[in-house]
Amino acid sequence: MLPEKTNISARVEITLKKIVEESSFTHRDAYELGAMLIAIGDAQETITLIHNNPNYERIMKQREYKLIEERKQELERELRDL
Repeated sequence: MLPEKTNISARVEITLKKIVEESSFTHRDAYELGAMLIAIGDAQETITLIHNNPNYERIMKQREYKLIEERKQELERELRDL
């Protein structure tokens, strides 16, 4: 039996998707960069380096907060419209 193929983007954190959307890179660029890191065998090292960088956590928390705030405002608008 063949393994079920899944959509990789469905497993990527929404915060990371948003960062790509807000950058000059496209989703295709992001996948290609990731594939290149995997191809040269540098992916695990890069992931470790990123996760150990204090700026990464700060940036991710800021983006997550922004997404939550946007969703909160959207829900408040919907509630007012009821």
